[in-house]
Amino acid sequence: MYQYRITKYNPSRRDLGGAYAIDEWTSRSDIGKSFGGVRLTESDYLRIEQAYLEAAVAFLKEARIDELTVVGPENHSKVPAAPQDGSRIKTEDVPEVVRSLLREDFWCKLETPVAFIHVGYDYYMYIGTPIECGCASVAAQANGLFVEAFKSPYAQSAA
Repeated sequence: MYQYRITKYNPSRRDLGGAYAIDEWTSRSDIGKSFGGVRLTESDYLRIEQAYLEAAVAFLKEARIDELTVVGPENHSKVPAAPQDGSRIKTEDVPEVVRSLLREDFWCKLETPVAFIHVGYDYYMYIGTPIECGCASVAAQANGLFVEAFKSPYAQSAA
């Protein structure tokens, strides 16, 4: 399995231990706050969020993944439309779920035996696919994201 970490964070700004060394926004709740002297606007947030959604779909389409299954949902905020454990999410519906994950409305993993999307803390997204997704990687980078080979910390048995 090919595994990727897809983020808005430039890997060249990580310290030797891999921690991100620059103060940046990490959540939708940061809209209106300043980071490095620049205020995060809703339009700036939405632009980055859209890049993540497009990246998720691009990787799934390139890998020919038609649907994912919801695994281990957590819905502490009691969001009424949160998916249930075992629900199947078609690729065209993935953006809606990933948007909610990025916005921390609820949490779950989206998986199949050969692919996954995991959204973690601080706006990190991990994608696993059965094939290398060069075109999706290039498209994500063209949208301002960084794509790195990286094993998902949420993967149980993905190799």
